[in-house]
Amino acid sequence: MKEIIKMLDKDLKYIKHEIKDDTIYIYVKSKKKKAKCPVCGEETDKVHSKYTRSFQDLPIGGKKVTIILEMRIFKCKNKECSKKRFTEKFEFIQGRAKMTKRLEEEIANLAQKM
Repeated sequence: MKEIIKMLDKDLKYIKHEIKDDTIYIYVKSKKKKAKCPVCGEETDKVHSKYTRSFQDLPIGGKKVTIILEMRIFKCKNKECSKKRFTEKFEFIQGRAKMTKRLEEEIANLAQKM
C-alpha cells in the first residue's frame, strides 16, 4: 500500500488500510512540516485544526479505492496577510473534488474511446 500512496504523492504518509465489501479504504496524512499561505506566500507550521476528507482513486484488483486524508488548516504567521487560516493543498486533487486527478483523467480517456 505504501508504494501506491507514493505514486499518488511522495509527501503522503500511509497510516493503514481496510477492506470492506467491494472497497479498499486507505488512510493517509501529509508528511510536510510546513505549508505556504496561498495569499502572501509565508511558510507556517502553526496548525489551527484538522479534519478528514475522502475521495475516490483508481480501482485496485476490481475493488473501489477510497482515500481518507487527514487535512490540516494552518494559521498564517504574517499579521499583515488577509488570509488568517488556510487548508493545505495537494497536487493530486483539486479543491473540493471527490476524485483524484488521475481517476478524472482515466474517466475522460474512457469517455473519448466511446
